[in-house]
Amino acid sequence: QNTLSRTAPLLLAALCVALPARLGLVVIGGEGAIVLGGVAAGFAGVLLSGATSIIAMPLMMVTAMAIGALWIGAVGALRHFRGVNETIASLLMAYIAIALMNHLVEGPLRDPASLNKPSTAPLDEALRVGNIPGWDVHWGLAFGVVCCVLAWVLIDKTTWGFAARIAGGNVRAAQVQGLPVGKLILCFTALGGAFAGLAGFFEVAAVHGSANASLAGGYGYTGILIAFLARHNPLAIIPVAVLLAGF
Repeated sequence: QNTLSRTAPLLLAALCVALPARLGLVVIGGEGAIVLGGVAAGFAGVLLSGATSIIAMPLMMVTAMAIGALWIGAVGALRHFRGVNETIASLLMAYIAIALMNHLVEGPLRDPASLNKPSTAPLDEALRVGNIPGWDVHWGLAFGVVCCVLAWVLIDKTTWGFAARIAGGNVRAAQVQGLPVGKLILCFTALGGAFAGLAGFFEVAAVHGSANASLAGGYGYTGILIAFLARHNPLAIIPVAVLLAGF
C-alpha cells in the first residue's frame, strides 16, 4: 500500500518531464512545481476554510495546477523567447521554488501553532482527500493514472501531439511546414507543470494536511528517471513508477 501511495506523485512528476521531452526539451525542474503547487493548495485551503468540499477542493486543485503551469511554463518561455537552456533553467528554478516555499511556510503563511515544524495552518477535515474505497491508498493514484492515459491520448491521438512529435524530431522541418513550435513549447511545458502542481496538491490534501518542508521529498527528481526509463511514453510511466516507488 505504501508503494502505491508513493506512486501517485511519481506518475505526475514523470509527466512533467515526459511531455516537454516529446518536443526535444529536457525539463528536470518538476520538484519546484510540486512544492509551489503544494504551498498554493495549502494556502487556498486556509482561505477556503469552512467552505463545502465540492467547491473548495476543485479550487485548491486548480490553484495548485495553475501555479505549477506558470512555473514550468516560464521555463518554456525562457527557452522560446530568450534561447535559455531549459535543463539549466528548470533546475535553477527548482532551487528558487524550494527557497520560496521555505520562506513562505516559515514566514508569511506560517501557522503560529506549528512550533517544531513550520507549516501552514492544517486543512479542515472536509478538505482532505480520502482513500479509494477498499484500498488504503488516496485518490491521487487514480488521478495520476487518468492523467497518464490523457497524456497518451494527447501525444498519440491528436494533431497537437503529432505536431509536437514532428517538432521534437526536427525543429527546422516543423517550422518550414508552418507548425506553431513556440505555442507547442509553451503549452507542453505548462501542461507538464500543471501535472506537477497537481502532485503538490495531493501531497498536501492527502498526505501532510498542510504545506511544509516535507513537500520537497525528491519526487520531482525521481520523476526524471521514471520518464527516461519509460522512454517518455505516458502509459509506460505507470508500471515504471510503481517499480521505483517500491524501491
